[in-house]
Amino acid sequence: MTAKKLAHSALLMGVIILASKFLGLLRDIMVASAYGTTEAAIAYSTASKLPITIFDFILGGVVTSAFIPVYNSLAVKKGKEEALSFSQSYLNLILTITTGLTVLGVLFAPWLVGVIAPELSESTAALATELSRIMFPMVIFVGMAFSFVGFLQSEGEYNIPAVISLVSNMIMVGYLFTLNEKFGVKGLAVAMLVGWIAQAAVQLPAVIKRGFRFRLTAPLSTPEITRAAKNTLPILIATWTTPVCNLINTNIASGIEGGRAISALDYANRLYIIIVGLFSFVATNLLFPYFARAAASGNSEESDRLTRSSIRILVFIIAPISVGVAVLAPEFISLIYENGVFNSADTAITAEALRAYSVGMVFASVCEVLTKAFFAVEKTKLPMISSLVSMSANVAVILIFGKHLTIGGIALVTVFATLVNMAINLAFAYKYKIITYSAKDLVSIVKSILSAIIMGAGVWYASSLLEGSSRIIGLLIPILCGIVIYGVVSLIFASEEMKSITGIFKKKGTAE
Repeated sequence: MTAKKLAHSALLMGVIILASKFLGLLRDIMVASAYGTTEAAIAYSTASKLPITIFDFILGGVVTSAFIPVYNSLAVKKGKEEALSFSQSYLNLILTITTGLTVLGVLFAPWLVGVIAPELSESTAALATELSRIMFPMVIFVGMAFSFVGFLQSEGEYNIPAVISLVSNMIMVGYLFTLNEKFGVKGLAVAMLVGWIAQAAVQLPAVIKRGFRFRLTAPLSTPEITRAAKNTLPILIATWTTPVCNLINTNIASGIEGGRAISALDYANRLYIIIVGLFSFVATNLLFPYFARAAASGNSEESDRLTRSSIRILVFIIAPISVGVAVLAPEFISLIYENGVFNSADTAITAEALRAYSVGMVFASVCEVLTKAFFAVEKTKLPMISSLVSMSANVAVILIFGKHLTIGGIALVTVFATLVNMAINLAFAYKYKIITYSAKDLVSIVKSILSAIIMGAGVWYASSLLEGSSRIIGLLIPILCGIVIYGVVSLIFASEEMKSITGIFKKKGTAE
């Protein structure tokens, strides 16, 4: 793919994902307004974690990450028919596993709620159990949706997979606008299930168009399935850091503020994921199939170039956002969530969590790129090792300080684990020549971080001058000041990324 086509695909994906993230944010705002940090909100936050967390533990990133390298290798070396045959068998395997998980999840829901949030009141735990049983069948459709995502991305189709979250968020928002008052939080759980069914269904036409056919008789035991399965455990463990940290967070948070900390962390984490996911999702999901094809063709130089440039660009974009969110966390939460049942006290504890989470935005983005680069060359044991070490670090900190942690402290522990994960992945990437060392890259990253820190000081000063103003003005003016300051400082530092942006506008001006 040419740089121009890659940029066009990234831009289109970015627009689609931005629309999806906006709807996701609207969904969260409406949930916060309707339920705040009440018993229903605590139960919903707890219950919605169960199916996704268990899916992440048993399958998680395996669905696409184990599929894409094998599919692309078969397509390059043996042709599309062999690759299609593998994809049919692979889907059958995923459906078999997810159906079993659903049955077990429904049967053991009360025990699972007790494990994930042991200090909930009896009535909250009972409601969480009921909600989790409604939502557990979505595990089947999560597996199907991600299988289709892997297939379509391998075929060069990125826009349909990007649209799936937009569709499910539309369903959730539609429910909250029209039916929430009548059916309440149980109806919300049903809407979440319907949203995941839609994520799988909306991809079907594109999947069928590209040659995929359902074959229930497709064998589950083939050399290609065995090859994918060999990478399963390392990939799983490599993706466990986030779900493990979330489980630990929920467990500790269930005893803080009468369980309100669970909802506060959930609201903050969702906003954090929206911000980080918008950029890292585009970069990693767009480039992963190209990493895999480059590896299958033996083109390590192209893979190295894509990986390093992705990291530089993500740091340039996310570093100022991270600093800005840390400085303006209370203003963000107040404007976005503080309405209806969600009050100023909820804003305070949610902002504390968001401020802590924001510190790890750059770490998470870099880690995501490196992990996908490892998966592409099927060196899956390396990110597995870094994940195990980071989880161990997380557990060690919790064991030492757990009972003394505040809401912000719980979030910072997750950030610390992400930092450890990123550092070890970087060390492995250089050692095994997944990426090569470049002083130019390092200088570029340092410039971006320094520019973001200087910007943060300006944003803080602007915010302090506007104290007592309206919520919109108190957030909008500092953000605009931050954009200007970051741009000016980046130009002064002669940032390569900023030069590229100004170069695009200069070319447009010349063309006109």
